[in-house]
Amino acid sequence: MDSKHLSVQFEKAVSFISGSSLTDVKLQLKLYGLYKQALEGKCNQPKPPIFDIKGRKKWFAWSEMGLMSKEEAMAKYINLVKDINPNIEAEKTGWVTVSTFANDEQPLMENEKTISDWVKEGNLDKIKEFAGNINVNDSMGMAPIHWASDRGDFKILTFLVESCSANVNFQDSSGQTALHYAISCGHEDICKYLVSMGAHTNIQDNDGVTAQDLCSDELFKSILSRN
Repeated sequence: MDSKHLSVQFEKAVSFISGSSLTDVKLQLKLYGLYKQALEGKCNQPKPPIFDIKGRKKWFAWSEMGLMSKEEAMAKYINLVKDINPNIEAEKTGWVTVSTFANDEQPLMENEKTISDWVKEGNLDKIKEFAGNINVNDSMGMAPIHWASDRGDFKILTFLVESCSANVNFQDSSGQTALHYAISCGHEDICKYLVSMGAHTNIQDNDGVTAQDLCSDELFKSILSRN
């Protein structure tokens, strides 16, 4: 498909989604990431501060597109919209069938994935095979413990700490600890565990914000007071 035709189909897909009532948050973020990649290419914006939860999720959705070309992002966006409603051709006049990029997508080979990828996937079996240093930030500036805390994956988090010697006070590239992530995402069990394992509440991120500063209700203030 030539670039002009692809752009037309992309605009129609955007128009269709704009007029729909999509409630699946993960799907919304996937569409957002593809949309930004299609228009602007690789993410070129700084990561929002940790208290901007919505902004951070959108930033991650875009950043995870990596070096995907604008054309590929457009094609994936189109096909994702068609997956949402297979009857879209009948409902939207002028919709033209496109070659399905989704089916041609080449996922990362297992030997290309990092431990951060396995944490994001919730793949504990693969994490157990990891034998390297767990306290290292990845290309997005986060260590496995940050991803586990962000995802609220208690089983993986405890394994990283107790079996892989993950440092509960390890800071990401923005100076944030796993406790910052857990509080921002509202993961009560993760917060309790991190505090019980010695997580410090007074570590400042690059903006001078501590985990304690992020507490907006009495429950989390109580949890952190046990430190």
